[in-house]
Amino acid sequence: MKEIILSFLVLLFSINGFAETKVRKVVDDVGFCTKSNQIETIIKLAKAAEKAGLKKEADFLKGKKIIAAISPHDDHMYAGRVYMYSIPYIAKAKTVVVFGVTHRKPRLALKDPKNFVILDDYDEWKSPYSNTKIDKKFRKFLSENLNKKHFFISNKAHSLEHSIEAMLAFLKYYNRDVEILPIMITTMDFEHLDVITNELAKLMAKYIKENNLKIGKDISFLISTDTTHYGPDFKEVRFGLDENAHKKGTEQDIYLGKTFLSGVITKEKIEGYANKVWKGNITWCGRYTVPFGVLTVSRVINSLTGEKIVGYPARYSDSYTTGILPAYGIGIGITAPFSLKHWVGYWSIVFYREK
Repeated sequence: MKEIILSFLVLLFSINGFAETKVRKVVDDVGFCTKSNQIETIIKLAKAAEKAGLKKEADFLKGKKIIAAISPHDDHMYAGRVYMYSIPYIAKAKTVVVFGVTHRKPRLALKDPKNFVILDDYDEWKSPYSNTKIDKKFRKFLSENLNKKHFFISNKAHSLEHSIEAMLAFLKYYNRDVEILPIMITTMDFEHLDVITNELAKLMAKYIKENNLKIGKDISFLISTDTTHYGPDFKEVRFGLDENAHKKGTEQDIYLGKTFLSGVITKEKIEGYANKVWKGNITWCGRYTVPFGVLTVSRVINSLTGEKIVGYPARYSDSYTTGILPAYGIGIGITAPFSLKHWVGYWSIVFYREK
């Protein structure tokens, strides 16, 4: 009798979906905080180092309807200062849609797919405090309605990519209950980018309307990118390898952010960014993620409210200028050097509704 009952319970659990939770494991446990004490230390140090700048930003953004941000994804000891100008403003939403890069490692593993977005099939992602849950309802809606020519699902791709993982410790610090919807962006031409963002934005707006959600409160958007990667390691030495070269490289980053990603956002601005960065072979690792994410968000807001979005370039820095936060003895480190021969730039840009 006991054996019959046991068999019945096993069958019942199987039928009702008591399967093992699929958890996406940590890729980088050196550069990124994976424990609560680590991210708390990074944020404490970053707040102290950026006190004046953070206050200036907060004063400017007070009362504005913030819905999205661009954030770096480099090591937390390097870029922690700059993360602080973006993630806190969008982390309080119930779900954060995170547009991530498809770096070289997943590109090689998947034979370099082009003109796609990549969704995952995980239930949770490993993160400090507790695992970060996926907004499976939102993801299911998109996967059931997006044109199959424009996306595919790959846990393998997401398991190899670090540009979304980088955000989790900061998101969880500010919102222990936050859920995410991870979307990786592959290499694509502007024609495909235009078509896919238009389709995706319409679906997102439809989902938001049908579920009576509010942008900023229920849904916000985070776009992951580091900017110029400079030095022989990146095959980028167009300005030389001295202080003047570093000055020219950072000025180029600042120009791109303030020219194409600031003020009222238009399709023409985004296409201008794409033309400048793609044709100029400028080494932003989010050179596809940035125009894709910003144009998608712009179209979502326009569909929902008729408004445009406005970009506020909050903070630019780079690994050579600021070096590392002195978060010693907490179990994290850096994954690459910093010097005039090897540096990476970072932008935090916040987007708010026009009115």
